[in-house]
Amino acid sequence: MEWSFEGRGGAVTVRQEGDRAVCQAIRPADGGGLYKAWLLGGGERVLLGTLIPEGGALRLRRVMEVAALKRQGVWPPEGGEVVLAYSFAPEATLPPDWCWTDCPGRLLGETILSGCLRGVKRGLLKRDMEGFFLAFPWSRHEPFPIPPLFCLARVERLGAGWYVVFRFSRQGRPELLHNFSEAGENRVAT
Repeated sequence: MEWSFEGRGGAVTVRQEGDRAVCQAIRPADGGGLYKAWLLGGGERVLLGTLIPEGGALRLRRVMEVAALKRQGVWPPEGGEVVLAYSFAPEATLPPDWCWTDCPGRLLGETILSGCLRGVKRGLLKRDMEGFFLAFPWSRHEPFPIPPLFCLARVERLGAGWYVVFRFSRQGRPELLHNFSEAGENRVAT
């Protein structure tokens, strides 16, 4: 049996050969950064690995036990994705006062919200006197970073890319962005 999943980031194929799954991923080599491939199923994600340059493209081939994929909740596969895990773009393209933060979920005050960012390794952070902003790279083709806060987010350009921006109090509680004129500025009187 074979499954094929194609998205904006690249293509993932899975072929069952007896008790093993041969997982492959491919995307064009764009020099933009490091890309990782994931297998999806049953609401879970399993990392397949990092794509490497080969034959003018970025590729990954991994053989896994079907039983292990079943235990991890992704068998049979329902999807696959290739995502940018680390950008080679210079960090100087970030707007003033923004910096990268590792494990952004630990900044949030509610377990449900921090759980949404469990697999997110990095985000942009901007602090001010009343709290902070978190921003995550945005694409129509990628999962939304914090689904429970969909209505409280704003998509905006930061430096060279598009980001989903959220506002939080100092305690890590979500706040409405429309109370702020721009990300990181003081409150606007309403």
